[in-house]
Amino acid sequence: MTLREGNREYFYNKLDKHFPGLKEKYIKTYGTRNELASPNQNELMKIFYKRANENNIMNNPDEIFEYLHEFPSKDKTKQTTLF
Repeated sequence: MTLREGNREYFYNKLDKHFPGLKEKYIKTYGTRNELASPNQNELMKIFYKRANENNIMNNPDEIFEYLHEFPSKDKTKQTTLF
């Protein structure tokens, strides 16, 4: 979850409305960080990598971006029409 300026205020407003007192606890715990890792991140990532590998799903960002460069450029291809 990311909370940028504007989104953060909306989120805090909803916390106050639906969960009084939770906003202060949230701010104390996370401050104004834009990204928050799960407290269970290590365990979750082990599950993610296991499942991805079992299903031959690419999960290495460097490999993924390298693979993306193999797609033809839009400038070199022509969109065909259905009719």
